[in-house]
Amino acid sequence: MDVPVIAICGIATDEASWQDMPVDRIFVPVEPTIDAMADAIAAELPDRFALCGHSMGGYVALEIAARMPERLAGFAMLSSACTADGDEAKAGRRTAIEQARADFPALANRLARAMLSRTSRADAGLLADTHAMLLRCGGERFAGQQAAAMTRADRCGLLATLAVPALVLAGEDDGIVAPDRSREMAAALPEAVLHLIPGCGHIPQREAPVATAAAIAAWRERMAP
Repeated sequence: MDVPVIAICGIATDEASWQDMPVDRIFVPVEPTIDAMADAIAAELPDRFALCGHSMGGYVALEIAARMPERLAGFAMLSSACTADGDEAKAGRRTAIEQARADFPALANRLARAMLSRTSRADAGLLADTHAMLLRCGGERFAGQQAAAMTRADRCGLLATLAVPALVLAGEDDGIVAPDRSREMAAALPEAVLHLIPGCGHIPQREAPVATAAAIAAWRERMAP
């Protein structure tokens, strides 16, 4: 039997961000800290599993992997990072929290464009779907997720211990998390395959669904018993 792949959503994204992806279960974290998000998901996991975290979901996946490495069969990070926020990043999140609580629809309009590459923004349907997903999230959840991400621990030292099939995937035009973070993680993971997708921004599952689904499927095959 295939190892179940657990997908974990990033900030302001939901199940729709994983449409047509070869994953088995999707979690939308809503708890107040990354640790609490990890605890809530870990309580529902099977004995053996693979984690696939997008953006903030990658931070949560790292915490779960740290808690139960013996049950981890595979590990994937999409548009994410292992580092903690520095002072500049924290300041940016505080500003985003303030803006979300003052006028989230206006912020959602800007963020929908920021999350996509220039190429992806030219697709009016994709831009509209991304904007709608942000609005479904709402200002309070968005603010809470930003606050949780801002206080996460640095988990880069964990990567070298995760000796399981790994996938690191990101868009080359990601304006939210620099693609260099993906290169660094791939270099640190013992069994990583790195995919950087040209013309793609922060949501590769929606911006480059064919390439992303193929990469996830190939990663799953590497976990086959």
